[in-house]
Amino acid sequence: MKAACFRLSMVASLLAGLSGCGTSEPIRYYSLAAPAQSSLSGSARMLVEVLPVAVPERLNRTEMILTGADGRLDIRYADQWAAPVADEIAQVVDDVLWRTLGATDTYRAPTPAVAGGPPQYRLALHVERFEAGPSLSATVSASWTIRRLPQGTSATCRVQVTSSLATLSPDKVATALSQASGQVAELVADSLGRLNRDLPDVCPAGM
Repeated sequence: MKAACFRLSMVASLLAGLSGCGTSEPIRYYSLAAPAQSSLSGSARMLVEVLPVAVPERLNRTEMILTGADGRLDIRYADQWAAPVADEIAQVVDDVLWRTLGATDTYRAPTPAVAGGPPQYRLALHVERFEAGPSLSATVSASWTIRRLPQGTSATCRVQVTSSLATLSPDKVATALSQASGQVAELVADSLGRLNRDLPDVCPAGM
């Protein structure tokens, strides 16, 4: 009798656990990159080896992270990026480079220099802050180095972009961080374009 009661108790506990799993909060996915624009096509005017984006290990994950005023991290397991943050930012940079400069990423498909061919560069981007929360703001700060290949002129720049937030809802946070990442990518592209034109002030104004 005791054994039968024990088995019934175990079955009841198992069913309760399964019931709890069935009611868990569904995962919502977000992306930093804008929807693909199919009209952007043609030959590359510039070749850029975009090295893997460096992001602090604690931030390079798929879960959305909110930062409290005391520095405590709130990991939102139900709100996730479509890919780790480093990959998301790399996609934003690739999209902006192509859209603004006609520059294509050659990191995974290295292309040898050809006389009279498109100019070639190497881009190393380090994202130092990627956070939302403190003072209802979203902040992306990054530094980057661009070098003309094979051994040409280089420049190193740094920028911080901060956007205000009305609330810390996941939708608002995703939108704000997407916009801030896009602005950083635009500044990276602008500095690359200025270096390519041999202009003296390569980094964004005020840096």
